[in-house]
Amino acid sequence: MAARSSRKATTRRKTGSSRSTAAKKANSTRAKPTKKRASAAPAVPSIPPGQRVWLLELPWGGLDGGTPAGVTYYKSLTAHAYVGSTLPSALEPYASKPYSYLRWLEDELNGSEGPGATAAPMTLRPEQRADVDAIVAAAEQQFRQVHLANDVGTGKTLVAVAAAKAIAKARGAHTVLVTVDRPARITIPSWRRTIAALGDDDLRWIVMSSDSLGKLMARNGRPRLKVDVAVIDEAHQFRHASKRTSYMRRLTRMDGPHEKAPFVLSITATPGHHPGEWGYLSSLYAQVHDDPPAAWSDFGRALAERGVPLEISYGKWTWTAEAKESLQTQQAAISDVRDFLLRHEPPLMLTRSAPWGPPPFDVDLVELTPDQWRAYELEWGDFQREMQLARTGNNVARGLAALVRLRQKASMIRVEHTVAAAKAELERGYQVLIATEMVSTAAHPVAELLEADGIPVARIYGSNPQAESERMRFQRGEAPVVVFNTPTAINLQAGEQFADGSFATDTPRRGFFHQARYSGLLAEQTMGRAHRNHQVCAWSLLAAAGTIEERAGTVMLSRLIASATSTDADASTFSEVAQVFGIDWIPAVRLADELG
Repeated sequence: MAARSSRKATTRRKTGSSRSTAAKKANSTRAKPTKKRASAAPAVPSIPPGQRVWLLELPWGGLDGGTPAGVTYYKSLTAHAYVGSTLPSALEPYASKPYSYLRWLEDELNGSEGPGATAAPMTLRPEQRADVDAIVAAAEQQFRQVHLANDVGTGKTLVAVAAAKAIAKARGAHTVLVTVDRPARITIPSWRRTIAALGDDDLRWIVMSSDSLGKLMARNGRPRLKVDVAVIDEAHQFRHASKRTSYMRRLTRMDGPHEKAPFVLSITATPGHHPGEWGYLSSLYAQVHDDPPAAWSDFGRALAERGVPLEISYGKWTWTAEAKESLQTQQAAISDVRDFLLRHEPPLMLTRSAPWGPPPFDVDLVELTPDQWRAYELEWGDFQREMQLARTGNNVARGLAALVRLRQKASMIRVEHTVAAAKAELERGYQVLIATEMVSTAAHPVAELLEADGIPVARIYGSNPQAESERMRFQRGEAPVVVFNTPTAINLQAGEQFADGSFATDTPRRGFFHQARYSGLLAEQTMGRAHRNHQVCAWSLLAAAGTIEERAGTVMLSRLIASATSTDADASTFSEVAQVFGIDWIPAVRLADELG
């Protein structure tokens, strides 16, 4: 009995313990939904009658003093919002901008569209109007795309806006997507001004950086909105497989049937280093050849199967070994592929040369002194100490890293020469542009030395949040020199018209490459920052003779010639420089004769 009683007591204790544990678990389980419901926030703002929601672009980290009163962050929108009858004046600087994706979301929430932008009116020149007519004619014949490859600085943005408006009107379309290159703080306002200057025609414009296209994709990978007309600016940024390229292809339905695709106007004066990089034109080539888009989705393979000398190397299409040895072979192949669009009727590629001609271009090979050669040949760690550079990471470099460090050493050793060249041009009455690629060993020391001599410098490099204000300092003449490494989508020309109707200085510009670009596309785009819109800007490439820089200059020039061939442009300005570097190339006129 005692044993049985003891077992019962033990059982009761275990049962009581189990019940207690079960009760705790039950209470814990019941408490969780209550806690979740208490912390749940609405996905979108609630808008009472007579009020409106404003989506705000608050700076990262918020304002001093925390989130302003009445402002709530909505995770589903990835934006802060204010609801009321009017927006407080303190919040007005952070309101969504016209033609932005944030404004598009805001309009969707309100069920009505906010005001557009304003700017001084602009008109098209006769040749720009002719280009608009050619683009519209192709759209009327149901071609899905036209590529605008006019020379840098010929006003392609104006042509694009006017053409997009005309096509949208003809099709009864409403939504126009414009993708732009970095820096977005400069490129987006520039497009906004142009749209406002020509009139937005009550269309829903969305202007956004290609790096932000993911915002337009839903969780299932499909676009959040239906695009009627797409303008793909600086289209060469989509020449490689990447997330942004994938987003662009889905938004423009590049792999879909021709008859269901939106009209696409792609824009760049520098399509690629070779035709295998023109993948953003794949659906258009498929349409021209009466093929389904899938047959051309691997663009390089489609070209190689048709005899273009391309092959796969490290996962990317590039010239074959034989083609790499012959610039003439490259030019002939580029011309063949280009002419499928350029000679088509109607033309599906427009390549208008600048009436003011190509930029004058020369090279200045600097002879290093014995002391400079000694510095150039120092080990990287010793060079850092001698030049008072911050030591970062592993100082042992091989392969590509070693070549990069040689370029860094050569460009830093030559800083005084570049500064002297810039000062000489200032004395001749020019404003000077100095293009670099690297920051710590190029852009920064050049700017520092100029400012040490009392010369104000506008700095457009690195992640400078004041890029647009720096650009305006140069354009208004407050800083006579600009040091920059942004090769596309900014305007540094004389006489630029601003949104308020005022103009940049009419002082002529003079440009220097402090560092050669291995990319011919970026080199050509860089020169077009000031050589544009009937403003001539001569450029010089500065490089240390006998160093890695001279080799980089040879690559840059070869690719500049190939890039000019892509758009049937005038490359005569490179002829004398080609002889200096020993490059064998075919002038465009002779190439046309040989190709028949």
